[in-house]
Amino acid sequence: MSSVEDGASVPPGRRRAWWAAAVQWRNWPLLVKLGMVLVVPVVAAMVLGVLRVKADVELARSYADVERLATLRGGLVEVLSVIQRERKFAVQQPAGGSPTFKLQIDETDVITRDWQERARIAPDLGEAAARGYRELTGALSSLRTIRGDVTAGADALVVLGGYNAVTNALLEFDRTLVGQFPDRELSGISAALYDLQVAREQVSLQQAVGLAGLRRGALTDTERDMLIEAGIRLDDKLTEGRALAPPHLWQYYETTVTGPDVTSRRTLALAARASGTIAMPFSESEWNSVSDSTTILMTNVLRTTAAELQTASTALQSSVSNRAGTQSVLVVVMLLLVLGIGGVLGRYLLRSVGVLRRTALEVAHTRLPAAVASIRAGEAAKVAIEPVPLHTTEEFGQLARAFDAVNGQAVRSAAEEASLRNNLSNIFVNLSRRSQGLVERQLKLMEQLEQKENDPDQLANLFKLDHLATRMRRNNENLMVLSGIDLGRRASEPVPLPDVLRAAVSEIEHYQRAVVRSAPLSRIVGYAASDLIRLVAELVENATAFSPPTTQVVITSQLNEDGSVRIDIVDQGIGMGEAELHEANQRVAVGGGVDVPISRQMGLFVVGSLANRHGIQVRLSNRDDDEHGLRATVHVRRELVAMDLSETQPVPVLATPGAAARADGAAAVVDAAPARSGGVTGRLQLAGIVVQLPDLPAATSPASILFAARTPVEDNGAKSGPGQFTWLGDRAAARGSSGPARPAGPQGPPPPAAAHAKGPDGLPKRVPQAQLLGNPSRGVPAPAPPPPAPTRDPARARGFLSNFQAGIRQSENSKGEPNP
Repeated sequence: MSSVEDGASVPPGRRRAWWAAAVQWRNWPLLVKLGMVLVVPVVAAMVLGVLRVKADVELARSYADVERLATLRGGLVEVLSVIQRERKFAVQQPAGGSPTFKLQIDETDVITRDWQERARIAPDLGEAAARGYRELTGALSSLRTIRGDVTAGADALVVLGGYNAVTNALLEFDRTLVGQFPDRELSGISAALYDLQVAREQVSLQQAVGLAGLRRGALTDTERDMLIEAGIRLDDKLTEGRALAPPHLWQYYETTVTGPDVTSRRTLALAARASGTIAMPFSESEWNSVSDSTTILMTNVLRTTAAELQTASTALQSSVSNRAGTQSVLVVVMLLLVLGIGGVLGRYLLRSVGVLRRTALEVAHTRLPAAVASIRAGEAAKVAIEPVPLHTTEEFGQLARAFDAVNGQAVRSAAEEASLRNNLSNIFVNLSRRSQGLVERQLKLMEQLEQKENDPDQLANLFKLDHLATRMRRNNENLMVLSGIDLGRRASEPVPLPDVLRAAVSEIEHYQRAVVRSAPLSRIVGYAASDLIRLVAELVENATAFSPPTTQVVITSQLNEDGSVRIDIVDQGIGMGEAELHEANQRVAVGGGVDVPISRQMGLFVVGSLANRHGIQVRLSNRDDDEHGLRATVHVRRELVAMDLSETQPVPVLATPGAAARADGAAAVVDAAPARSGGVTGRLQLAGIVVQLPDLPAATSPASILFAARTPVEDNGAKSGPGQFTWLGDRAAARGSSGPARPAGPQGPPPPAAAHAKGPDGLPKRVPQAQLLGNPSRGVPAPAPPPPAPTRDPARARGFLSNFQAGIRQSENSKGEPNP
């Protein structure tokens, strides 16, 4: 990520905080943006769905508690029923009790104990219900005392008071449970159940009070008040039940609790209230019959109501549980569906964007450059860029077609530009060739004038004109090089490296300031020599142009161990910055390109074009010493170097059979092996040239020999055969003799007369232009024909003049006198 975004900069070495990157949502990757578009609503829907499911699960759990509560209230109906029957038997039983009363006690204890066990495991019912249950437990524990009073023959009012306390505690606890049902339908049934419980209690209480009056013979005032109060409460609860109970439930009550017994019981109850202190107007059996019948009917309605409450609670709990399960499944299905659809669409979008991105990069980096190269190579009719592989009609497909249109326009523009460049190149080439022809004719005319002129002053003027014409020819050739045209001015034979460097110096303007140091005995193949001359000339021209006019440009060269040649051109200018050096080396590395450079950069483009044509490496760098200036290094690969080994050179040879030795020359190596003559033979490798040694005499210590070797080279610079070797004899023997060196053994051949002549010290002397040819297997060279009589060479004259002027300038600088 860039350190500068939206105008906010980040100090170097300090990483941007994660939140600062997160708030820049426009820079988020497409995958993150799609994820946010999909995840945010999905997460919101999931949260809402989970909350709804959680609410339904909690509601289902509460309905499960309600179901247990309904079961608890159903059991409460039975508990109240058995206590009411026990109260009836307790009021009408004589002292000491009866077997029927004792059986009722046992039934009451069993039902009460079972109900209390269920009540203890009931869910939390709230503080009011808990308090009512504690009071109910205390009331139930008082049954033992009440039963003792019954057995002891206590008064009926005492017995009624004890049992009424228990039934009131039961009804009060039931009242606290009415509000525990959250559903509206359940709450109506729950309220109706409580009202019916109270109504039945009033009927049962009237029956017990009537039995007490029958047992005594008449009702007391208290019993009559109790009878009246029970009747009033009965009517009130029936009225409330009619208002709160569901219509179908109240209709069931009215159709069930009816009949002659119900009507007779009400009539007898009214008669008992009006009897006062006189005897009851009905018998005990008649009263029990109509009262029991009404109580049984009301109990049936209560059981039905409790069962309906329990069933409705169970159904509601199941419904809510099923709804929660269904919602959970729907949430999961919707999540999977959203993830599936989002994954498919997101994958398509990302794949489409990826295809567009990859295709655009491939077109920009590969296809379009290849198409442009093909167009520039003259294959415009065959060039076409394949369309983007998206064939939909939506926005991505439209964007792909837009890319295709842009690519097509780029190809057409490249074709038009290539056509324009080709036309301009043809114009430049045509003009350059016309100018080149005129310059060549001018040079030939000046050469003729130079040959006929004997006046030194006029000859100097002719040399100046010749130099100007030579520079004009180089400029024309540079223009042709930039136009991509191969020049025809080439040497047919390898050219000595010193001649290459001197020729390069002779083609610049300030040739007096260029100093060529001694060069190795190497030759540059003919097809690359002329281009190397132009390359070095451009570098030397650049060095003289960007260095003070009083300084020198030094040209040095050396032969590397691998056979390549290194040429260094060093000036004393101001040098270049790192960025400028990098840019200049880039211009050289691109090989000139096809763009027309500006005048100050044209030389570097020419250098790059010539260097890349022959695989020559050129590198610009600042001087590594304390001096200011620039160093231009030229590496000429070994394939372009033809070694000049016609001069005799000493090479130590370890003449031990089966051994190998390294020479002290330029990486010369001899692989020695036994020879038929009893001596040794082997192969000599020097600077990339491998030659075959003749049979040498055996020796026990290294011996220095003199040799001459030459590798045949075609006109195009390629090697045409194996290297040839001529043994010139022992160096020590050669030094001690006045004639040519002779071999130390019988196999040594005499030195070739055509290739070498005697010197003052008796050593062989190189004859220029000598050709060493012969049979390498015999070691006897075939003398080359003598060279023709030398003619006056203008190039050689220019070299002499350049050296002469350089010597004059050096002499003047040493004396400190100006040039007259």
